[in-house]
Amino acid sequence: MAGVIGFGLPLLVYVSGDKSAYRHGEEQGSARFATLREMKRFEDKDSDKNMLFTKQVKMGLFNFRLAYNVQLNKNVIVIGLPGDGKTFTFVLPNLMQLNSNFVVTDPKGNLVHETGKMLEKHGYAVKIFDLIRLKNSDCFNPFHYMTSELDIDRISEAITEGTKKSEHMGEDFWVQAELMLQRALIGWLYFDSRDPETGAQLYMPNLGHVADLLRGIYREDPEVPSSVEQMFEELEELQPGNYAYKQWKLFQNFKGETRNSVVAILSSRYSIFDHDDVRKLISEDTMEMDSWNTKKMAVFIAIPETNNAFNFLSSILFAVGFEVLTHKADTILQGKVSGYSRQNLRHIQFILDEFAQIGRIPNFTQILSSIRSREMSIKIIIQAVNQLESLYKSDWKTIFNNCATHLFWGTNDKDTMEYYSTRSGKQTIRTRSTSKTHSYRNGSSGENKQIQGRPLLTPDEVARIGVDEGLVFISKQNVFKDKKASVYDHPRQHDIAHSPEDKEKWYDYKRLGTDIDGLLLHATDLTPEFEELFAA
Repeated sequence: MAGVIGFGLPLLVYVSGDKSAYRHGEEQGSARFATLREMKRFEDKDSDKNMLFTKQVKMGLFNFRLAYNVQLNKNVIVIGLPGDGKTFTFVLPNLMQLNSNFVVTDPKGNLVHETGKMLEKHGYAVKIFDLIRLKNSDCFNPFHYMTSELDIDRISEAITEGTKKSEHMGEDFWVQAELMLQRALIGWLYFDSRDPETGAQLYMPNLGHVADLLRGIYREDPEVPSSVEQMFEELEELQPGNYAYKQWKLFQNFKGETRNSVVAILSSRYSIFDHDDVRKLISEDTMEMDSWNTKKMAVFIAIPETNNAFNFLSSILFAVGFEVLTHKADTILQGKVSGYSRQNLRHIQFILDEFAQIGRIPNFTQILSSIRSREMSIKIIIQAVNQLESLYKSDWKTIFNNCATHLFWGTNDKDTMEYYSTRSGKQTIRTRSTSKTHSYRNGSSGENKQIQGRPLLTPDEVARIGVDEGLVFISKQNVFKDKKASVYDHPRQHDIAHSPEDKEKWYDYKRLGTDIDGLLLHATDLTPEFEELFAA
């Protein structure tokens, strides 16, 4: 007996002394598919206060109603091919939630018709900015939202970014020279349109007037200052040291062909404002951006899918909108707006279908990372990673990282497949191989078991996801596979129109942009010099 005990003692000591960490079944990776129970933790008990991701997965829109450990930002990336039902399975169901304000891009121009009556029935004011037909639209004038000379730079940058055709438009010297002239002209309109003593608005300029000023820069007689040169000198006499004049004097340092080239580049950029329909669209403002986060509002921006000639206006609109809304939210949260508190600040969901068609929005990565605290969230809908990469270069990674939820509907893009394959993680699998040998006299066989790692979803498995299925990637969670949501599953499915034949629910509208005559400023509102340019 003593011998048995003595023999066993070293073994016991050896076993108890092994301090290694064992993760059986996870040696090569611990990725797995998430369970429905894990997904349900993100859901608000009040169904209407959720964002709808798939048939079974929802996420509460308001963090203060959720447990701390599931409070994430509400930015979402949706990736899907044309025909994957992004509108039917994501955009429409979330509009039907009626749980926030909405700013929605509408590539086909149908969403407002399908949902407008439902929204108005529930107290929403509906705004439409139509870049498909350029008629029957609300109007957007960036000058309406300029409250200080600092806005001159912001508007100029937004226009330059929005009208940029590519990242290779020229050397930085030319871009900066063009911005200098643009700031001077926009600045002249800003200062000239205000009473120098009271700051009261004397008239409302618009971007078409910049094109008019550009036509008046060249001298007809080399010895006689042009009308625009005279206008800047007179502005300096009335408002000494103004920002517009300083920019103009810097531009005046350019001579000869350099100066002519800068004027030509900017003239080309602004020539688009010579179209009558475009002028009418920007001649006044009915968008009421400063009310988007305090009144119950839904804004639809119709952008064409095949012709992006005027889509830069949507880029400018978003650049100005984010600036206006951020400032408004900050002043409310800081208690600087009489009669308003945090409770009066309505959440805005920007649902940006065909995001790549909008054009580059200045400072978008910074906007995306900072709007959470201002009760805003952005839903970016694209077809593949390379669409973001072409617009924002390496910043696409920052954009992806600032979206806590990714919904994958499908793609044919290899890089996108690999990204979500990697994101799904690695799992541990066991393989078994058998071998047999045969000879004339005898044979033998053997079995070999191994532990290996493989992606939970390989790139080709990502590509082969079912037409009616989607993958839900939530920050810090395993991927969840589910059926897509559907309009027909929503309790308000009967509140929206499905075709123009559904006349009781189809939303027809008439806006100030229809049949506008004489919306351009009255001559009596203008300075004499600008009146001459305008008449020309």
